[in-house]
Amino acid sequence: MIFFDLDGTLYKTHETCLPPLKSLCRQHGIPLSAEGESFLICNTTDAFLSKYAPKMPEYEKNQFKKTLSDMELLEVEKHGRLFDGVTDMLISLKSDGFSLGICGMGSRKYIDRVLTKCGIKQYFDTVLHRVPGKTKVQVLSEYISQTGLVPEKCVFVGDSLTDYSAAENSGVPFVGVSYGFGLYDIDGKCILADTPGKIPEKIYLAHVFSTIENEIKAKGSPVILGINGIDTSGKTVFSEELAQFLSCRGYSPVVLHLDDFHHPKGIRYQDLSPAGYINYSFDLDKLRDVLTAAKKRQAGREFTLLDLDTDTYSKTLSLTVSDNTIIIVEGVLLYRPPVNSFFDYRIFLDIDKDTLLHRAKLRDVPKYGEEFLKKYISRYIPAHEIYMREYHPTETCDLIIDNNDFKKPRIIQHLSSSNAD
Repeated sequence: MIFFDLDGTLYKTHETCLPPLKSLCRQHGIPLSAEGESFLICNTTDAFLSKYAPKMPEYEKNQFKKTLSDMELLEVEKHGRLFDGVTDMLISLKSDGFSLGICGMGSRKYIDRVLTKCGIKQYFDTVLHRVPGKTKVQVLSEYISQTGLVPEKCVFVGDSLTDYSAAENSGVPFVGVSYGFGLYDIDGKCILADTPGKIPEKIYLAHVFSTIENEIKAKGSPVILGINGIDTSGKTVFSEELAQFLSCRGYSPVVLHLDDFHHPKGIRYQDLSPAGYINYSFDLDKLRDVLTAAKKRQAGREFTLLDLDTDTYSKTLSLTVSDNTIIIVEGVLLYRPPVNSFFDYRIFLDIDKDTLLHRAKLRDVPKYGEEFLKKYISRYIPAHEIYMREYHPTETCDLIIDNNDFKKPRIIQHLSSSNAD
């Protein structure tokens, strides 16, 4: 189930809420700042009045709320509209088989009016609205409990700290939108989509990354996490996005790229066969030394690494390891001696051969020329096949992810991990 906040996430609330709010605030002598406007959009009218008109008599508050509600419903009918791309986004998610729900703080009448006016009511399987005396966290948590949903398999999409807190306290992964009204409060806390069209891919990432986080929590510190797969499977981008997510979650991720542990040309080109690619391309002994230092928390250790472009040892690596450090190592041919036993958690990104060659053509041909594709056929792909036969990397992986579509990474298998060397 994908839960959506309505105001500021799907619906341009400011266009129908603020005009009547400004009018009423002028009538009642309530100073209204930009902060106050955003606060109302992200909270209830009760919360707004408690903060900005705390001395207002109760009968006057009730009249204010009723008048604002009536005026806003009229504005919805006249001017209500969605953010650009919302309808297409919802259609895309429904076509992918997701159930969709609204979790808003407006009344049932208000939410129904907006959904009907904007022509999207049919896409939602459930609508959670404001319940007097209950917070958004309570409404969401109770619904999940009553329906038997698994929180980790849901995602909440919203634009405010209220939304983030509702998801966090319900155990639901969260995707924020940066175009809403609460960016200041959620920036740096979550995965962000900058347009409605980007929401689906962020939902897929949130699901995968939250699964990973939940499964590494019980691991000892520091956690060493591997990301493996054939060339062009998306390891580098995946590792960087995972690191960004983990950073938002309060961890201190460090990404190590196996490409930084190449042997110089004189060694790696001594045997151009597929087996030579496996045996001579990477300095796994140096990677082992780095991971050993990390596990032992050896402060101040520096390692000199090869600059692949200049073929010189001119790069320096220095690791600082703390209790919340997660070391992410990404690369090809990774789960084998002498480094395989260091990994606390193993991920494998799976793509098919057609996808590999298509990506190689887009990525490598502009830089190296058409001839470079022959290396994939004669060396890289055969080497990967040997690696799969001899080391059986997927058998020791905790997670196998179909990454044929960068925008839709899908967990296709959970496997029990082992520390085979």
